[in-house]
Amino acid sequence: MWLVLCDDSEQLNPSRAGLGHLVGLGAVLFPEETVALYSTRIKAARAELGVPPIAEIKWSPKSGSWFKTAEGRPVRAELQRRMIDAAVEAGARSISVVWARGRLEWEIPRVRAMVLGFLYDKVSNFLRNQDPQGRGIVVADEPGGNSAEQHAWLADTLPLTTKGTKFNAPTRIVMPILMAPSHHVPQLQLADLVAGVTVGAVAGSPYATALMPNLLRIASRDEGGRVGGTGLTLWPPDLANLYWHVCRDTTRRDRGGEYVLPHSGWDYHIDAGTPAA
Repeated sequence: MWLVLCDDSEQLNPSRAGLGHLVGLGAVLFPEETVALYSTRIKAARAELGVPPIAEIKWSPKSGSWFKTAEGRPVRAELQRRMIDAAVEAGARSISVVWARGRLEWEIPRVRAMVLGFLYDKVSNFLRNQDPQGRGIVVADEPGGNSAEQHAWLADTLPLTTKGTKFNAPTRIVMPILMAPSHHVPQLQLADLVAGVTVGAVAGSPYATALMPNLLRIASRDEGGRVGGTGLTLWPPDLANLYWHVCRDTTRRDRGGEYVLPHSGWDYHIDAGTPAA
């Protein structure tokens, strides 16, 4: 059994040209036997670094967070590094999906539903590849808004776990998707980091881009070692060269063929589309 923790992230105005509003979901998957190990490692790291018990670890801390103080700012990067180290030790894997609305400008609720469906498929595929009988439980961070909106979000996820998708029957995820407040769950705080860094790197953020090589240590990969299409799915498909710029994939499988990246048939072949490119 695997525990799957997921969180969302968005970027309204990416610095990378030609993307538009980015909508993303990130998930971390833990084998059940290492869930407690990760919690123990993070608890120890927080104590050693002097992080207050009430300080939630966030990719983008809100105003008033301890991580925004003079004492907390220097700790943030070190704690993020230790989070990833602990995830590597625990055998965790990450899966993310990012949709560029500037390329396919569907209405936001429809995009969010599609991104969730993509993530459900990628997680299901991962579980099947680990074990023909592989199963998982999904826990999502509580979305913003009041309880009625949270209940509506949960109701919208039910078709995935009762009917499945076009590509996966509802057999891998063994329960309806659950919600939990991330400030109580260290594994959800790692999912926040995965979602935030990945969407930020796709958006062209220098800070997020600098963190990606470390985060890629836990990215799910295909049999050829590629992150693209497995640990990270970008939509629409003409963004495939970003698998090179963001993940350093050197090849891309597409419709039965294999292409060297960056490929002249897709955007961002000449440069990365960022101000520094």
